[in-house]
Amino acid sequence: MTKMNRRTKTRIIYTGIVGLLLIPYLTAQPAETTTTIIQLDTTGSALWIVESRLVLATEEDEKFFEEFQKDETLKHDKLSEFKEKMNLLLEQIKYSRQRSMAMTDFDIYLGKETTVTKTYGVIKLQFVWEGFALLEEDTLSMGDVFEGGYYLSRNELLMVELPEGYHLVQVDPPPDQQKQTTLIWEGPMNFASGEPAVTVEKEVIQQLEKEWSILFLGLVLISALIAIIKLQKVKNQEEKPKKQYVDDKKLIIDTIRKHGGTIAQKELSDLTGFSKAKVSILLNELKEEGIIRKMFRGRENLITLGKES
Repeated sequence: MTKMNRRTKTRIIYTGIVGLLLIPYLTAQPAETTTTIIQLDTTGSALWIVESRLVLATEEDEKFFEEFQKDETLKHDKLSEFKEKMNLLLEQIKYSRQRSMAMTDFDIYLGKETTVTKTYGVIKLQFVWEGFALLEEDTLSMGDVFEGGYYLSRNELLMVELPEGYHLVQVDPPPDQQKQTTLIWEGPMNFASGEPAVTVEKEVIQQLEKEWSILFLGLVLISALIAIIKLQKVKNQEEKPKKQYVDDKKLIIDTIRKHGGTIAQKELSDLTGFSKAKVSILLNELKEEGIIRKMFRGRENLITLGKES
């Protein structure tokens, strides 16, 4: 009975994630779409993003939403409420899974989006779940934390983004869609315990094939490699490699500055070589230090350097 109660509570908390995002005066207007994104990291951590789009049907709805955007106390209270319930869920999972986990870098963003026919209030909440997936040598497996399963309501999407350099080995149940390295499930859907389960494996270079290619090309390839090495040395003298940065935050700041002081958050991962989760953590620290500002534009964050940066 105790085990069943624990699983029931776990399912309730998972299905309550979206509800925590809806402020009291908008609960009468259900979210038109809610998307939960789990971005897996090569370390076994994952960046969770829960985004709800609510229709602002009247001027009064828009006014209420704008007031909520400006009310830092109310946003702080909603974030604290969410953090408290997720940490409760985490304690239950840590007890049953017997491994180190933590939830960090909770944050909430609000913005408005206008289309030809409708105006939406967009509420996005995110956090980093350390130890979310099992890491064993070159394999990552997620799903064991979903004790009691996971539930998607109508108009809800669950997206799992695979880490760069990994290929899909197994997924249960099969996704409704797969776009390159993104798996998508559409609600309503009731997952079984331990699902969705995803296993990915690191890509391995076929060393033997590579060696045969080098032998076949012979002197021509060796000459080409020498030319590339010389060219790379000249390039390295002109441009300091990203790996020489001792301070990761400085690399983030310099990258934003090189792009005119404003850049989309999703571009920073490719430009710096950091994972999306690490970029999120560094930006949150820079935001607290007053060095950068985050603005919500459409479905992405726009990062801007402060005046004194």
